[in-house]
Amino acid sequence: MPRWLLALLCVGAAIILHPFAPWIVLGLWFGLYAERVYQPMIKVFAGRRGISATVTVLLFVIVLLPIAGLIGSLVIDAIALVQRLLDSKEGHSILERLAGGDAGPGKGTEPSLTSADGIIELLREQGGRALTVFTQLASVAIHVAIGILIMVSGMFGVLIDGRSWYSWVEQHAPIPADALHRFAAAFVETGRGLAWGVVGAGALQAIVATAAYLIIGVPSALALGMLTLIFSVIPAIGTAIVWVPVAAGLAVTGRTGAAIALGVIGVVVIGSIDNVARPMLTKRGQLQLPTYVTLIAMFGGVELLGGWGLMLGPLIVRLAKEAILIRSEALANPVVPP
Repeated sequence: MPRWLLALLCVGAAIILHPFAPWIVLGLWFGLYAERVYQPMIKVFAGRRGISATVTVLLFVIVLLPIAGLIGSLVIDAIALVQRLLDSKEGHSILERLAGGDAGPGKGTEPSLTSADGIIELLREQGGRALTVFTQLASVAIHVAIGILIMVSGMFGVLIDGRSWYSWVEQHAPIPADALHRFAAAFVETGRGLAWGVVGAGALQAIVATAAYLIIGVPSALALGMLTLIFSVIPAIGTAIVWVPVAAGLAVTGRTGAAIALGVIGVVVIGSIDNVARPMLTKRGQLQLPTYVTLIAMFGGVELLGGWGLMLGPLIVRLAKEAILIRSEALANPVVPP
């Protein structure tokens, strides 16, 4: 077969797979991690691999989909909160809104996208513009639904045929088997490292921050908690980008005691999670990338790929690092033909 035809077909396949590449990666990661549940299921169902894989995938779906729905709702609320803050022209007004909600004239009746009444109200007030927005949202929802189907199918395929898939790649990949093994290990390592070192530590900080906001009585506590999770990817000062302005807003509105309490929680508790729990979780995740490089890879990925860049950016950089190591080792220890 001509090389140009092979290259053309491979590029075409990559283009076709590209729109759902993140879902494919998630399906592979989840499928590999689901092995721990799948193997005991095989014993429970007397070696019936199909039933065992189906039950395993269903268990993951039952757990993950409600969490994904909750996170999606919180992200929408967080975006709406940021938009309302950006509408404030003065810094003093921004702080007041953070600590006291939309107390200004006409600001307490904005329709919410998280309820049917809010959606109807928005359609009535905004007319054609709102219809355009919801048409776009419907398109996104369809894309997400297809992505979830691809992810779930990928999980099932990994559990049933994962080893045969890998054997086929091992036999036909244009790289040595040992290099392929290292790339596969780096792939698994990145998923584990992001789950433990980035998402795990950020989730702990977000839970503590959200609990503090709720106890103190800060409006939009859940949205602020989601913002805390998002900014937690920035080492040392990330979460402070959220709780410091909230504490300042509490002080501006006369709630000095609550401001001090939130400041203490932010420095002592949330800061301790970042300084103590994050290194422990990162070590457990064993992601072989410096925190600084991981951070740049995330933000660079977001700039080029959108939200999925938070996941794909570190993955691409980690695989590139492994490629450099493999190449340098090959140059340092050239194979001498007999």
